Amino acid sequence: MNERVTWQLYTGAALDYDEYRPGYPRAVFDVLTDYHSTLAPLRSAADIGAGTGIFSRQLMASVPSIERLTCIEPNGDMAAVAKERSAAFRGLEVLAGFAEMLPLADRSCELVAAATAANWFDRPVFYQEAARVLKPYGTLLLLQNKHRHEESRFLDDFASLQERHIPGFRRDHYSDFRGGYTKADFEGELRSRHDLVAVDRYKLEWKQTITARQFRGYCDSGHIRTAIARSGAATIAKELDALLDRHQDASGYVTIDWLTDVVLSRASP
Repeated sequence: MNERVTWQLYTGAALDYDEYRPGYPRAVFDVLTDYHSTLAPLRSAADIGAGTGIFSRQLMASVPSIERLTCIEPNGDMAAVAKERSAAFRGLEVLAGFAEMLPLADRSCELVAAATAANWFDRPVFYQEAARVLKPYGTLLLLQNKHRHEESRFLDDFASLQERHIPGFRRDHYSDFRGGYTKADFEGELRSRHDLVAVDRYKLEWKQTITARQFRGYCDSGHIRTAIARSGAATIAKELDALLDRHQDASGYVTIDWLTDVVLSRASP
């Protein structure tokens, strides 16, 4: 995988990413614990495409049995912030690496997770790697935070803005390892495999209310940077201002309707 193609979007945006990107609802960790409850306790885990460690820190705080968590992240800026912000978490380390060539030993983890990251991977290769590093019956956890634009005029308008200004962008499509946008059917992909079994899926709906400033910070940490590079900062700022004027409440807040799509699978013995 070439970092210049797939991960350069976040170079220079790591601080905004860590501050303005959402975490994950508590129900994710309840689902994970229930799925894994009949097996050995979760003691060793890996977070692949860990970014600035947002999910990693939540995972360690929510699953206290975890003694060792390895964050794998290819982007140097993101990894540096992950190391800084996660320093207080004993047993958490950050390594440079790619999902398709994990710097982890065979059968070394009870859990391999990817949180709003697996869309970037060459997934057939990643699944093979995940199966390699998971212990027998170990859990693969894939999460994806998605906008529920079909239920929100605000998010529908935001998707339209991105479609106008980001080449190839379409709602319900996600960045892929080739640098384009495609759909990502984690459940269907995993159900076709024999090394990862017992596939289960949950869809968790939740809302996040944030200020207009926080929403702009969220935009500055991701794909809107591509729109700015293509259409100019002034044009995008004007459209974001108009979007917020239409949809923010009297106190300057907007509501994001989220769906956290959770797919779990288990390594074959």
